Amino acid sequence: MTAAASLLRVCMVVHAYYEGDARVRRYAESLAAAGHAVDVLALRAPGRPVREELRGVAVQRLPLSRRRGGALRYLFEYVRFTLLCGCVLAWRARRYDLVHVHNMPDFLVFAALLPRLCGRTVLLDVHDLMPEVYCSKFKTGVRHPGLWPMRAQEWLSHRFASACCFATERFRRVAIDRGTVREADSIAVLNAADTTLFDRRRHPWSGPGPGAFVMLYLGTVSHRHGVDQCVRVLPLLRERIPGLVLVVHAKLSEAEGRPMQELQDLARELGVADLVEIRPPLLLQDVPAAMSRASVGVFTPHLDVHIDMALSLKVPEFVAMGVPVVAVRTSIMTSLFAEDEVAMFADGDLPAFADWLARLAADPALGRAMAERAARFTREHAWENEFAGYVRLLERLLRRPVAARPVGPT
Repeated sequence: MTAAASLLRVCMVVHAYYEGDARVRRYAESLAAAGHAVDVLALRAPGRPVREELRGVAVQRLPLSRRRGGALRYLFEYVRFTLLCGCVLAWRARRYDLVHVHNMPDFLVFAALLPRLCGRTVLLDVHDLMPEVYCSKFKTGVRHPGLWPMRAQEWLSHRFASACCFATERFRRVAIDRGTVREADSIAVLNAADTTLFDRRRHPWSGPGPGAFVMLYLGTVSHRHGVDQCVRVLPLLRERIPGLVLVVHAKLSEAEGRPMQELQDLARELGVADLVEIRPPLLLQDVPAAMSRASVGVFTPHLDVHIDMALSLKVPEFVAMGVPVVAVRTSIMTSLFAEDEVAMFADGDLPAFADWLARLAADPALGRAMAERAARFTREHAWENEFAGYVRLLERLLRRPVAARPVGPT
């Protein structure tokens, strides 16, 4: 840190459980490590305290938890959270140099209305493009009338923010092309693994041990995320892979049980319930150790307009941990990884999926070689590089140098 670099007061706003959102935590903890004062406004998961300090970040949890449902349920939850955050930020309108808001929804950025009117910098971080997510969740076409409100709030939100960060360059180009954001007012900060946590030296990949082959799925359980493909492939592999088991650490919301029940019913219907282990959600800090004990990481969503351009953070995290990955072929995957770095198959092509898993089970050296080649991605898109681009954007917006290096042990 240079003498001229300034320290900031930053507020992160996210409609999610902070402790489980790796992207938000990377920003917040990197800023805190550099000496900045970072507050977070987030949802409150059952059993979590209202206020807590995590790795130098002051987390305030508002009295709302996440529930999945239809479009009206999402709208109610989003509006309520936006109003609560707006009240908090109105009281602190002049406290922060930067208010960094994470979608979804995009219009959550208007919770920072008073800080913006007071001349503070407001950044919108676009994890996903909301019109595409709407199409994906509710199985509609891109011309569906329900998209007009999505597109309107997207345009207003992007233009209200001082600048926008996008989770992929593909998202950024789509937003620029449809005129919601100017190229000069946007950057892409890729979903890269935090290698201070996902460190293969601390948790070297060992696999599950002799006689076992573990397919590991981490994340949301729903039809569009394609966990059913991991179950449907099991009958094709029972005789080909001794010791085969699918381990699912599900990311669930309050009152959400139907997708999990459907997954278990499917396993029983196909006669593979004994090959499926449903385990509790993992805390972020426990994920690297779980990955190190897997034979292969799987990313198997059903292809649609959103999935085709959205990068799951679990793929870079598996790659950072040196775990071989088998994934559905999407345009974002083929733009970031070579075919000899990540094993890819077409959505729905279960025989090809099964063949890749059988090859990796029969030849562990093949998986290790793929993982070593994929490490190229981790080097090129290390979080330090992505965070440096974010700091440069802050310096341009704030018109002063910003501290970017840790001031002490992390």
